[in-house]
Amino acid sequence: MGKPRLPESLRQFVERQTTTTVADAWDGERKEHRSPYGSYWYRAVACTLLSGRVQARQDGTPNMTDVNRIAKEANFNQYLTERVGTFLVAADVLRFDLQNRYEAGRGLDAFWGHDDAKLPAIARQAVRRLVGSQTGHPFSYSRGLEDWGLIGLLSLFFTCFRGLALVESEVGQVLHDFTRLPRDDLVRAAHGLSLGMDSIDVAGWQKKLDARGRKALVAALYTAEWAYYAEHEETGWWFPSPTGLSMLGLGPPLPAPELATVLKAQPDLSVFAGAGLSRGTLVPLFRHATIKRIDQVYEFRLDHKRLAVSPAGSAPGEELREALRDLEPLPSPVADLLGTKSKVGGTVGIRWCSALVKPESAEVLAAIREHPQLKGYLEPGAPPGYLLIKSRSRPDNFVRRCQDLGFAVTAL
Repeated sequence: MGKPRLPESLRQFVERQTTTTVADAWDGERKEHRSPYGSYWYRAVACTLLSGRVQARQDGTPNMTDVNRIAKEANFNQYLTERVGTFLVAADVLRFDLQNRYEAGRGLDAFWGHDDAKLPAIARQAVRRLVGSQTGHPFSYSRGLEDWGLIGLLSLFFTCFRGLALVESEVGQVLHDFTRLPRDDLVRAAHGLSLGMDSIDVAGWQKKLDARGRKALVAALYTAEWAYYAEHEETGWWFPSPTGLSMLGLGPPLPAPELATVLKAQPDLSVFAGAGLSRGTLVPLFRHATIKRIDQVYEFRLDHKRLAVSPAGSAPGEELREALRDLEPLPSPVADLLGTKSKVGGTVGIRWCSALVKPESAEVLAAIREHPQLKGYLEPGAPPGYLLIKSRSRPDNFVRRCQDLGFAVTAL
């Protein structure tokens, strides 16, 4: 059976566009394609957000002040962290609560296990949410996603341009013009290509792909890694990625990368943990240890000072000991360190009109001044026994961080 012929209007439309073959645009070494969703860097971002060291913005994207701090610590790309974190939230792999803290989403198990049967649905809803959040459909887990046939449009568009790359600066306009082709021809093409589309909402495509919608869609495809950009002969080219084709059922499922499962604790307080280990092992290390390197094997350094500034009421030593249980007996320096008790806790009073903070004791005052998540809010010149919040900082953010760390906060 040969490939079904496109209606004449669609065939001529494709021929009128400036294109090159994907093989020519994407020159360079060819490797076996692996799913990025199963990579060590996606897992690292998931663990970082679940660790509590990064808070969410109001739209669920990672707070870049927190991201930059960790990226500097781990020598890791902060923009990659932002992009992957945004995708994971849109895919409901992670969620954020009213206190802007990340937690497990409905898709976390399928993501972590790289479930080929469930990943396409997770990725598709991520693309729909990413587009919707930029086109007047606020992000929400409590109501259904707006359905204007986006996935069907992408399936048809990618199929018509299979093997071809478009000039990147023209992609939005080409998408727009594609939806203005005769409706009957678009419907006939979708059915003739057996794309499995129950309904074809051409009117919805046309309504949504205004200038704002086109920009949002192209950005969403990059965020989800459904499209690639490459430069060839001084031209920037855009084309569907193997990941995008796979998630739309237009290509074979991509295998997950092979991930290391090594776990070692050294007497110098270094811990090496492979990305293939369980969340229960990795998340406590991302939460309580210094992240030295993010690679196939994550490298951490246990640190007395970091354990001492853990949230009050938590038991970082016990959590880490449980994570490292398979390594018992632990090297004596590691075992001794895990007995460190948190110095964070107590009560502080805050007078909102003056942004003055009064810790209940000198110990609590010193703990706040030294804590990496709190000291940035403070400026010098406070009266004895008080702390002064910077005029450009928001006291409510300072209060929320204090509460997250276990301080009881009262109004003066």
